[in-house]
Amino acid sequence: MASYTVIGAGIAGLSLALELTRLGIPVRVIEYRDYAGGVNSIYPDMGKFVENALRSIGVEYNHTAVVINDEYYEVWRDGYRKLGDDAIVATGFRVMALPELGIYGDRPAGIYPFHAVLDLIHYGLLPGRNIMVYGDNPYAALMSKALLERSCSVTLVTPEGVDLGGIVRDIEILHGRVRYVRGSGRVERVLINDTWVKTDTLVISIFKPYNPFSRLRAVGQAVIETYDPGIVIESGRILAGELVGNEHVLIDSDVSVFPGNRVSRDSRRVIVTLKGGGRVLINDKEYVITGDAEVIELPDTDKVVIRRVMQ
Repeated sequence: MASYTVIGAGIAGLSLALELTRLGIPVRVIEYRDYAGGVNSIYPDMGKFVENALRSIGVEYNHTAVVINDEYYEVWRDGYRKLGDDAIVATGFRVMALPELGIYGDRPAGIYPFHAVLDLIHYGLLPGRNIMVYGDNPYAALMSKALLERSCSVTLVTPEGVDLGGIVRDIEILHGRVRYVRGSGRVERVLINDTWVKTDTLVISIFKPYNPFSRLRAVGQAVIETYDPGIVIESGRILAGELVGNEHVLIDSDVSVFPGNRVSRDSRRVIVTLKGGGRVLINDKEYVITGDAEVIELPDTDKVVIRRVMQ
């Protein structure tokens, strides 16, 4: 019988492990942190999902995965082992680097990626007092709220056209792009468009999917650009069905579809990603994509054709 190692104990990895366990497939979950949940632990209602999942599956904490000479290894304090094709990547988003975002200037202390601040909060610590969070997604807003609740002064900076005001209250929101950082020993001020704003901490909360193990299958935000935790959880269930399914529906698509160019005929559920939403035609039926991604059940046929409907 096949068995799998899931790299990452975020909600995608936990969902995948839960579904594989339900299907009777042996599975291990490894996590480089000493707690589960990943970036989605910032969502208040995700705690219950993680808690329930951990009642059914075990997680091996402080285990990480690395690439050495194009080979994949699991590494822990007392040893290591080579990972094979039975490993599945559930490492989630990565934070975009400052050069990718066009942020120039000094690189003093006080510039944090989102994940580092999430870890600090988990351990009861704070990154600073006068904090600027830069992001275009709900995680940035929820991080701002979490820091405000811990008596920090918080400014949320979002790009033009992004509205996160419905998620947070009582937080100053500036619309613009972070362009420059100034500071000697510590962050002192940040240039937003053409205006300098004083702050001692800059938290970067802009993400992109990232699979550091390109030969391995991936699930969740390692491969799907969505901020909806429900869709992230569903991706784990879909991939589990794909791994054990014997018959498949073939997919010909001009938009991004998870789990790829085929899906288990038993479930026929896929995640269609369309940045900004829109409409797609699946065979002869039209579907509306709300948000950036949607879970869709495909028709029971040997092959489906998915095409974006141009506005």
